[in-house]
Amino acid sequence: MHFKPWLTVRGRLVLAALLVELVMLAILVGNSLRLLHEAMGDQAREQAEQIAPVLSAALVAPLAQYDYATVQAILNESHAIRGIDYVAVTDSTGTTVATSGWPNGKPLPPVGTRFSLDDDPPRYDLVLPIKLAGQTLGTLQFGLDLKRIVVARKNLLTQGVLIAISELLLSAGLLTLLGLMITRQLSLLTTASLTVAQGQLTPAPVPEGLDDVGRLGAAFNVMSRAIAERVEQLTRANEKTARMTASLQDRTEQLNAIFDLSPDGFVSFDAEHRVKYASPAFFRMTGLDSTEIMGLDETVFSARLAKGCLDPDAFPDFAELRVEHAASNPAGSGESAQPARKRRRQLIELAGPGNHVLELSLRQSEAETVSQILYFREVTHETEVDRMKSEFLSHAAHELRTPMASIYGYAEILMTQQFGEDEQSEFLGIIHRQCGLMISIINELLDLARIDDRRGKDFKFASIDASQLLREVIADFGVPAGQQAAVLNAPAQPCWVRADASKLMQAVRNILSNAYKYSTEGGEVSISVIDAGPVSQSPIGIRVTDQGPGMTSEQAARVCERFYRADSSGSIPGTGLGMSIVKEIMELHGGQVEIQSQLGVGTTVTLWLTEATAPA
Repeated sequence: MHFKPWLTVRGRLVLAALLVELVMLAILVGNSLRLLHEAMGDQAREQAEQIAPVLSAALVAPLAQYDYATVQAILNESHAIRGIDYVAVTDSTGTTVATSGWPNGKPLPPVGTRFSLDDDPPRYDLVLPIKLAGQTLGTLQFGLDLKRIVVARKNLLTQGVLIAISELLLSAGLLTLLGLMITRQLSLLTTASLTVAQGQLTPAPVPEGLDDVGRLGAAFNVMSRAIAERVEQLTRANEKTARMTASLQDRTEQLNAIFDLSPDGFVSFDAEHRVKYASPAFFRMTGLDSTEIMGLDETVFSARLAKGCLDPDAFPDFAELRVEHAASNPAGSGESAQPARKRRRQLIELAGPGNHVLELSLRQSEAETVSQILYFREVTHETEVDRMKSEFLSHAAHELRTPMASIYGYAEILMTQQFGEDEQSEFLGIIHRQCGLMISIINELLDLARIDDRRGKDFKFASIDASQLLREVIADFGVPAGQQAAVLNAPAQPCWVRADASKLMQAVRNILSNAYKYSTEGGEVSISVIDAGPVSQSPIGIRVTDQGPGMTSEQAARVCERFYRADSSGSIPGTGLGMSIVKEIMELHGGQVEIQSQLGVGTTVTLWLTEATAPA
């Protein structure tokens, strides 16, 4: 067998390193030549840009006077500058009038924008117009000699090649020396063998290769791996058992923690559909005890839960829950697969305090010990919110439909029949009033929506003088015809409260508006500032009193509900939202609304606000 040094590790390392170094040196020399070319090009352009303006300025006057002798003298002096190969001037007709360094009668070389050292001779040509007061007198053309750049490039290339050859020779020597050091693999193999002999059956692998030492290392590695596999087989069973035990324990602890902390309830059933486990949240929701349900069949379990519902028939049986689960989680794929149907909510309402509403869902399991899991979620608050939304929309639609019916009806009458001017005016007045009522309802609905959405984020609280605020409200309030302005009872000194001035004025105006609506007999409406003393959390009150028909205690308790109106006859216009807005504004102020009313006597509404210090 012939020795092939390039197949050994040492030979391959040397060849690879030399190849990499050769490529890197070639890139380095090429990049240096490129940088030299660019640098010399930039230098030539800069030199041309420095020479061109000077020559052009010197040639303007003689060229304008057709003094070609002076032009020739200037060109001769310029050509004497080192680095200028030739210089020529042509007049406005393109005729060459003077040259220096260029044969007479020979056409001037073409001028391009590319900088090249490969032309013969190497030269950089530049042409520019000679102008006087915007008029072109001629052109100046000159060429820069680039021979010195070509010589510099050749010298750099020669030096680069010499340096590269020297570097390659030096690297080859060093890499050869390094290859000789690779024989240390034998010592590594010896150390690994001693390690095995001492009882360490899984030593670190030794280097491998195609040479004799490498093949010996490969054989040793195969042997050590085989020994390690035998040792691992002996200990794997114990380690696997320990890991599984620890994993199961961790998983059990995690699941127990999740079930203990989860607000949702879970009930799992074994393979025979008997209750196997119930989470603490389930017992809190239903009030049941573990002894009452553990081990129950699903049918008995359903009957037991149904007894605790307001409507026992509302509790679905497990067959229905399984059908619902299968419909919302279809199996299979492809064109024949059925699309998933949105799961229908299964709700039950428990009897007892609070009337808790629970949502049920069933999840079937493929585990051997768990057949299905019944899930309970508290949705009492969601149900109540949905109910309130439905009632709110129903009330809003009802309140808007009433004026809209009047508008539609009278508008249809006016369109289909002929009436006199008085009747038309009366009908239009009704339409106008009903439109105003609709606008009022919509504005108050928008006010409530903004308050609910922003929850006081747009309130600008400051120290406000309650007495001065009431004076402004009374001055700006439009008192109905035939009634007197509200009587103000306020102390002379300021009463500072913490409030948003515009929102508080809106609340007071709503109360004043109600006071005048219900004071139909022209009774007096008074407004005053009340100091409740230092023991109250809201010591400053704004009190509005009217002499209207008053309300019962039941009516007064509901007056701040949305769309609630104490007057059910409909003879007094209104939306039933004004006092709701007042209540929302006062809650965001941290205050409260107090309503005192007596049938046949009148109503008093007090807004209690937090006292504030005078602004600095």
